[in-house]
Amino acid sequence: MLEYKLGYFATSLCGHDKGKVYMIVKQEGEMIGLSDGGRRTIDNPKWKKKKHIQMIRSERMAEAFPSLISSEDANQRICDEIAGMEGRKVRKQED
Repeated sequence: MLEYKLGYFATSLCGHDKGKVYMIVKQEGEMIGLSDGGRRTIDNPKWKKKKHIQMIRSERMAEAFPSLISSEDANQRICDEIAGMEGRKVRKQED
């Protein structure tokens, strides 16, 4: 069984945001709160069912999550991490 950890990244599998990368910032039962650091902030996450996202493990971010969430620039840091991930994805596709 998958463990959805705070700080892991996730990709939306369906809906108008299909393919968009988010960070898991909250969890309530079968629902996962997702933040992109921009429109969907930590305080106003996008809520999706677990079956509608594909988790991307990131132990480094999961370990850093407690300090990230308490920082004043948390949303900007989430934006930066997602942008870095998307940049890595693009480079891998070019090979």
